[in-house]
Amino acid sequence: MEREKGQRFPRDTQEAKAKTKAKVRERSGKNWRITVAKIVLVPLLLFFSLVIGLMIGYGVVGHKPASEVLDLGTYKHMWDLLFAET
Repeated sequence: MEREKGQRFPRDTQEAKAKTKAKVRERSGKNWRITVAKIVLVPLLLFFSLVIGLMIGYGVVGHKPASEVLDLGTYKHMWDLLFAET
């Protein structure tokens, strides 16, 4: 494709830029629900997977009641075991 010096490509014209701006505006209105769902659901799912993983690890691997994972005394005891000599 030959063009003279200073001449723009057809895709760089004002009409093409206006079309892309219009598409961006259309997209931003449609995806806000998906964005909010991602912001809310991802941390929520991460938290629940952490709790379920702790319950499986403590109950199955440790042969203890899985409900003790939710007890604050369990974590105080672990803290004392880790930092008793310091």
